[in-house]
Amino acid sequence: MRLAIKGAASPEFALRVLNLLAQQDVTVERALIELVGDRYRLSLDTAAAARDDLIVEKIGAMILVHHVERLDVVA
Repeated sequence: MRLAIKGAASPEFALRVLNLLAQQDVTVERALIELVGDRYRLSLDTAAAARDDLIVEKIGAMILVHHVERLDVVA
């Protein structure tokens, strides 16, 4: 699963997202964290999980997350 996540420029932002993935037993294969203006942009590649859609919903519901997009979905 490939994700693009935008969120608050808080030191906790990336840690909270990565912690959620760890709690869901998701393996992160690549992570890139960039500070763009007053927001963080987090790009993640993870191993596929049976609960990908649920994980995206949970990330989107986090208070520090402004936007989450799954990039590997074929329409």
